[in-house]
Amino acid sequence: MNKIKDFFKNKIYRNNILIFILLPICIELVIEILNRGSLIKGFKFMFTSPFIFFCNLMFIFVSISIGLLTRRRVFYIAFVSSIWLIAGIINRILLMVRVTPFNANDLKLIDAAVAIVDQYFTPFLVSLTMIGLILLLLVIVMLFLKGPKISYKINYWKNIVIVGIGFVVCVLSTNIALDTGTLVTKFPNLTIGYNKYGFVYCFGAGLFNSGVKKPSDYSKDKIDSIIDTDDNNTEDNEVKLNKVERKPNIIFLQLESFFDINKATDIKFSSDPIPYFNQLKKEYSSGFLNVYNVGYGTCNTEFEIMTSMNLDDFGPGEIPYKTVLKSTTCESTAFNLKEYGYSTHAMHNNDATFYTRKSVFPHLGYDTFTSIEYMNVEEYTPEGWAKDKVLTDEIIKTLKSTDCPDYIYTISVQGHGSYPTSKVIENPVIKVESGADDEGRKNAIEYYANQIHEMDEFIKKLTEALSDCGEDTILVMYGDHLPGLGFSEKDLSNGSLYQTEYVIWNNFGLQKNDRDLETFQLAPRILKELGMNSGVINRYHQQHLDEDKDDEEHKDYLSGLQNLEYDILYGDQLVYSGVSPYSPTDMTMGVEEIEITKIEPVTDGDTEYVEIKGKNFTKFSKVFVNGDKRDTEFIDTSTLRIKYSGLQTLDSFVVSQVDKDSGYVVGSTKECLYYGQ
Repeated sequence: MNKIKDFFKNKIYRNNILIFILLPICIELVIEILNRGSLIKGFKFMFTSPFIFFCNLMFIFVSISIGLLTRRRVFYIAFVSSIWLIAGIINRILLMVRVTPFNANDLKLIDAAVAIVDQYFTPFLVSLTMIGLILLLLVIVMLFLKGPKISYKINYWKNIVIVGIGFVVCVLSTNIALDTGTLVTKFPNLTIGYNKYGFVYCFGAGLFNSGVKKPSDYSKDKIDSIIDTDDNNTEDNEVKLNKVERKPNIIFLQLESFFDINKATDIKFSSDPIPYFNQLKKEYSSGFLNVYNVGYGTCNTEFEIMTSMNLDDFGPGEIPYKTVLKSTTCESTAFNLKEYGYSTHAMHNNDATFYTRKSVFPHLGYDTFTSIEYMNVEEYTPEGWAKDKVLTDEIIKTLKSTDCPDYIYTISVQGHGSYPTSKVIENPVIKVESGADDEGRKNAIEYYANQIHEMDEFIKKLTEALSDCGEDTILVMYGDHLPGLGFSEKDLSNGSLYQTEYVIWNNFGLQKNDRDLETFQLAPRILKELGMNSGVINRYHQQHLDEDKDDEEHKDYLSGLQNLEYDILYGDQLVYSGVSPYSPTDMTMGVEEIEITKIEPVTDGDTEYVEIKGKNFTKFSKVFVNGDKRDTEFIDTSTLRIKYSGLQTLDSFVVSQVDKDSGYVVGSTKECLYYGQ
């Protein structure tokens, strides 16, 4: 008893208790208050889920307790505490902007975040944030250089034991929570997962868990049992392709943040923002599409649709474009359709490098990729996104570029956030008449409603153009996710933030058949309508699409899918007899070659110019002379101009398509040498 009294009388020990025990509790509480956006909900989490709260704070305790091993204890504690609190603040900001929380995979998207930060935050706020971070960094540096050091002798062995005990308790408590189901390693809905299991644990789960985990029943016998249900499989897992009578063009149109905002029950508009899309739902096959994210995550929706794989089987918040697909070729709808003689194309009216699409798409089987750098965009939204109307001509151009059926995966961008709270559209076609609780929210919703109204008009013109094209065509349209407009499930008539809608337009009389789908089931549904059975995962889904399953059967269906995903991406590729049949495509950028045909020196007064003549130039075309990029004036699609004096024989000219944000060269013409006039 006396030793205990002496312990608490000792100022050093008492301060250590305050710092290394109470500080982690305070940091964890602040992080959870930020995570929930509510002081009351933060405290409620602490008292109603004490074991989960304890598991979270133990991660913080272990990270801070390492400071017991250094004399620069104040510096270390300030540094680690700052990291945790900054992470909590970032999480709150992202929840406000995009609804989905900050996860470890966001660290792989820093380049993309920098490129669009001006679309979400004012220059003043960005500058203020940078100043704050710089000041914090200066304080941390000053603490390292000038901060107090421990003057007494550190008992390293005792402190190592304390740190070790903390680590063991952290591991044991987490494992106990996992074994009892108090914590889980997979939570498909990140927002719900973060609220239920805490920010620190969920962020860590995303940091250390990636890819598809090896199923406990994974084996050759299991894989054989999954694929043997297909009567078309031979003994060597070779596939007899169905003969098909019709090979229409197949176009997937992924509409950015597009959904029927009429489902927001309290918001009333002057007229329907998307009348044509709603008309199509009545005339063609349609239904709800269960998507993975709210407010962001376009590339994850397209991953599920392109590959028919279930993102729930990957790490929390994982973006396969940033992990496995950077180096691995994957079965996809594009590869499946190649077996039926299709040319395969991707299209996006935004940067080619966004979400590393330019690097990933060859691994998914695309022959061409037309990004914004290869388009002549005339109109942008007030927030700086290219309007989707440019895609109509690009799609028709792509269809005309081949003599075979085409598969085009089109990714739109017009509906992208952020949604300004100030009035930026002077005379909006669609007006919010009631239901918005303040002027800023009204402006944001009105801005969004007018963007999707223009997208609806684009859809109408596209279907008209496809009807006039004279080729059988299927156009599959759907929203990739709901916008980050702060809706809750109770605000929507369908009661879900994770449902968009799809429509399957066609010009050759497919029967209307409405049904709700998971995102990864959409492409197999289309191919089944056409009788196309190429691809292991495609066939697997097609076998199960029309079955009414009870909970156990549905669980078996998803378990079989996970086995196939693991086998194809991480396992022994047993479904392919050990060797993947897929290799990266030699993808070209754009469907029309950009080329230089002539170099002409031009004098205008005292200024010497060089005009570069050629074909298919865009406003993203930049001239490089002898390897150096020159300021380039876009005259028209066949003429570029640069200021250049002293033009010499054998000067080297190259025209490159350049990313406007990063300066990255997306593609280049062949070198053209100047030989004189």
